[in-house]
Amino acid sequence: MFDSFSRSFPLKTFAYLLLFFTLPAQAQVGINILIPDTSAVLHLESTEKGFLPPRMTETERDNIYQPANGLTIFSVTDSTLQYYNGECWLRTFQQNCDDCFFTMNSSSVADTIDRVLSDSVSFQLDIVQNVGSPQNIAFTIVNTLPLGMTATFVDNPQFSTGVVDVTFHVPTFTPAGTYPIIIQALCGNTTVNFIYSLTVTPCYEVPIVNSVTDYDLAVDLYNTYPNLPTNQAVCVISTIASGVLVASNSTGFPAYTTGNLPSGSVVAIVNDGNIIGLGGDGGVGWDPALGLTGAGENGSDAINLTANTSILNNFNIYGGGGGGNSMAFSVSQALGPVTLGIFIGSGGGGGAGGGIGGTLPPIVLGLTLYADGQNATSGQFGVHGEGGVLNFPFSISLGPVDIDLNPNTRGGDGGPYGFPGTQGVFNLDIGATINIPPFPSIPIGPFPIPIPVTPPPAGEAGYAIKRNGNTINIPDNNYNTSFLKGRVGN
Repeated sequence: MFDSFSRSFPLKTFAYLLLFFTLPAQAQVGINILIPDTSAVLHLESTEKGFLPPRMTETERDNIYQPANGLTIFSVTDSTLQYYNGECWLRTFQQNCDDCFFTMNSSSVADTIDRVLSDSVSFQLDIVQNVGSPQNIAFTIVNTLPLGMTATFVDNPQFSTGVVDVTFHVPTFTPAGTYPIIIQALCGNTTVNFIYSLTVTPCYEVPIVNSVTDYDLAVDLYNTYPNLPTNQAVCVISTIASGVLVASNSTGFPAYTTGNLPSGSVVAIVNDGNIIGLGGDGGVGWDPALGLTGAGENGSDAINLTANTSILNNFNIYGGGGGGNSMAFSVSQALGPVTLGIFIGSGGGGGAGGGIGGTLPPIVLGLTLYADGQNATSGQFGVHGEGGVLNFPFSISLGPVDIDLNPNTRGGDGGPYGFPGTQGVFNLDIGATINIPPFPSIPIGPFPIPIPVTPPPAGEAGYAIKRNGNTINIPDNNYNTSFLKGRVGN
């Protein structure tokens, strides 16, 4: 009977059934291994073949209905082994769904700035986020940029995939050289570095190592480089050494001018010294017959530009102070049998930067009562001069008439560096007493004497930097800082 059964139920089928009924008890399967590892449900062994999970595109992967946690596939889209964590499909190198990975490609790896044709270069970074939820990718420069160089990124940060415009700009005073610049992009814990090489070509260098007045850069440039063509735009770096004074020596002349440079030239001024405009002289007095206007003179400019210029100011640029106006006039007044004519009042103070106080000139003749304005001082610590003060009574006798004058005048003060001069004051009372014996004395007045004209103006301050329509890196404004005093503008 057994033989009959064995013939009708093959031994091979029996072995399969035996394996089927024993598997749930062991909960292990070994392929090419008799005894699978006790910790493995499925243990594969081979020295000739590998494990091949399902291969599919990411579109096909995303069409899997309700993938189980741990479900594993091989993505043919990006050639990665991926598994489902219950929230998203993770590459094996990801820690969570927000891990960000991206590629960065540049439209350029190197460029040159000559500062004459252009002071900047631009290129693009092409950013592709290929792993992780879409998120911001931020950009920065890792290494220290050379003096004055700046970098801008638009947009920064870039949201996920897109194009970022990168621009490097250099002022004229940036040192020449070839600079490797490390651009770093950061997304989550992922960083990508890119090295860009930027070359800044040299400029002509014209140092000022000794104090000088009424300085002209163009003249100095062509004296220093006599073979330099005078019709070719140039890049010039002018450095004023520490302790050097560049000053005005003549009213109306700037202390420093870039001079007659060819059109299109660019200039850098690196100031470690003092560039100081001449202070305006104080007014003397008002008397048209003597050619006297009474006005204070304007201060001189510290810098007068004729080209686009970058300024690295490490010390002092001061516009000359304006001169104070005078409050001195030729006046006359009838007093009984006599008429008094007199030149009376106070001179204006000199503006900071060496302005001369208003002093009575020798051409004034006749009766005078006058207080000189003070001179200003110059140099780094120069101060303005104050207007003259005339405030004491004065009496004179003209025959039978005694005249009493009671002045209270003050000339305008000179302006400090970068400031205009001020307006003075004028008050004058004149009285008289007629003495003709045996008659009693007859008093006349006193009479307040009005100013015969509109008070003359005080002088304006010189510009710290007069740009004359050229571009500079210092905004237009009125400055009163330690290193910059006066107007910057046109």
